[in-house]
Amino acid sequence: MQTRLITNKPYSISSYWEKLLKHSFLIRVLSLRELKIKYSKTFLGISWFFIQPLAVVTVYTVFFQNFVKLNTESIPYPAFVLTGLVLWYLLTGVVTRCSYGLVESAELLNKVSFPRIIVLLSKVMPVILECLVLLLITLVVVLATSAHSGVYALTAFFYFIQTAVLSFAIGMLCSIVVLKYRDAAHVIPFIINFGIWLTPVFYSAAIVPDQYRNLYRYANPLALSMEGMRNALFFNQGIPPAAWLLFLISCVMLLISGILFIKFEKRIVENL
Repeated sequence: MQTRLITNKPYSISSYWEKLLKHSFLIRVLSLRELKIKYSKTFLGISWFFIQPLAVVTVYTVFFQNFVKLNTESIPYPAFVLTGLVLWYLLTGVVTRCSYGLVESAELLNKVSFPRIIVLLSKVMPVILECLVLLLITLVVVLATSAHSGVYALTAFFYFIQTAVLSFAIGMLCSIVVLKYRDAAHVIPFIINFGIWLTPVFYSAAIVPDQYRNLYRYANPLALSMEGMRNALFFNQGIPPAAWLLFLISCVMLLISGILFIKFEKRIVENL
């Protein structure tokens, strides 16, 4: 009979990876559960996810086109806002779901033993799928209506993946912080609600004064991603070196966040 030694020492990366692969089926099971909980007993079902961005686009278009008249660099304003919302919903959705994922799943985590990162993955998978569908719809609309779009429009998926990686890296860290310091659960929504005004979702980075524009772009990674996606979709531009660097930084952040999460995993239950 194989002897199993249980200790309070953190998992090694290799042993944790093996355990994650063994329980990977739970990602699909828990993700489907999340979707069912979110859309069960609703008349319009998953359509609600698309109603929200369309309503936001309509409100912003009516207000900013008729009263403020923002410069969107020859991009039709509804399409401009929609492309910004894809990445904004992706980042905020992933970070929010990760932040509260462990606390919301306290009952499950107290009863069943499996890699806790599966809870976070199952929380964010529905968000990623919904935003991916929104991106596909945006891509079809742009390719059908924009005279300047071309093959580089497909690099929009690069910015989507980069944002997803960065979002999950931030979300894992937030899940640990919220678990240890519940005050963070009140701070994170405030930062997200305020952050949209510092991100070029409904306005172009061109309105930022020249001397601060580069600082603005690099201090807010989402600004660089949104600008790159719009250039790809509407002006058929490739991926600039700065975007590749941001993707590399996002991957490094994901690795660091994953290691910290694994080191903290055996203390999750005692902090619930």
